Amino acid sequence: MKKLLLLAIIGLTMFSSLSVAAVKKAEVKKTEAKTQAVVAVPVVTQEAAAAPAPVAQVEVAPSFVKKLTVSGSLRYRYGFYQAGGTADTGTLSRARLKLAAETSPEMMFVVQPDFAALSTGGNVALADAYIEMKVNQYKVKMGQFLLPFAYDSGKYKTIYSTGFVPSHYGVIVAARDYGYRMSGPLPVSGFFFDSALVNGSGSTDTNKAKDIVGRVNYKNESLDLGLSGYYGKFGPAMTDRKCGAFDAEYKFANYLLVGEIMAGGNTTTNAKISEASLQLSGLFGQYEPLIRYETYDPATAAANNIVNTITVGGTYIIDSSSKMLLNYNLVQEETTQINNNSLMFEVQVQI
Repeated sequence: MKKLLLLAIIGLTMFSSLSVAAVKKAEVKKTEAKTQAVVAVPVVTQEAAAAPAPVAQVEVAPSFVKKLTVSGSLRYRYGFYQAGGTADTGTLSRARLKLAAETSPEMMFVVQPDFAALSTGGNVALADAYIEMKVNQYKVKMGQFLLPFAYDSGKYKTIYSTGFVPSHYGVIVAARDYGYRMSGPLPVSGFFFDSALVNGSGSTDTNKAKDIVGRVNYKNESLDLGLSGYYGKFGPAMTDRKCGAFDAEYKFANYLLVGEIMAGGNTTTNAKISEASLQLSGLFGQYEPLIRYETYDPATAAANNIVNTITVGGTYIIDSSSKMLLNYNLVQEETTQINNNSLMFEVQVQI
């Protein structure tokens, strides 16, 4: 405990120092850019003005691709763990490159591999690979995609303390699956739906049944309320899999309040996860303090196995595409206590 608290204090000090340095560096770059913009003014002679402009012959995409968009994200993490058998270590938690190609205004395909596992001797993983069609106000996806269940994981403000994904992935529902997905507005103003028909077990299905998953939400400028459901058959034995979730996001002034509760699994093992978090955005400039509370029951039929986690920390926003996160996780078991608190530091860059 003392070690982690000391590391947390040191981390916060480094966090502040790095952020100040980043600001100064950004200001220097901005000044240099302005200077270069003034100096690098070309002198155009009469002969050059009369000459025809050269025609670029570089082809960046096949002729059938009307628009090609390349983006990506890189996340480097260092974790300090109180548990004696867990080594403090740095690793890549994400190294994704996303290619989105439009073949027409109504059709595109997306491929997003993740190279992070290569840093630890693993293989390249395929995060997304799907075809997307636009039909009026609706979008239809075919392939592998993120399941429309619970709060949008891309909006989480914390470092995932268990693995590299939110806690409910692989516990309540999987993160991604293969199938068909459709989303768009409902006839009632402010209401939207996002639903999918999927294999239920990834690329290799283990039964003939197909699973249904979806989320219906109401959204306005400050409030987003969502209700999710999942129903399918698990494994060759066709065991029922029933899951549900409710999530809420409320923006007011400089505050972002998020809460959600999820429960489900198959009939032999049912889990329950609930969490609430408060994020302060804009109140302290580029610093965003955070406090989050999560309770996790891995098997609702068993007693005395609930784990509660309180996360305190924050985010420093370097610019629109990069930020630094520092989280301290205090873990409290329902019965026998385990020394498994952790301090997590992560740098995230989005291009």
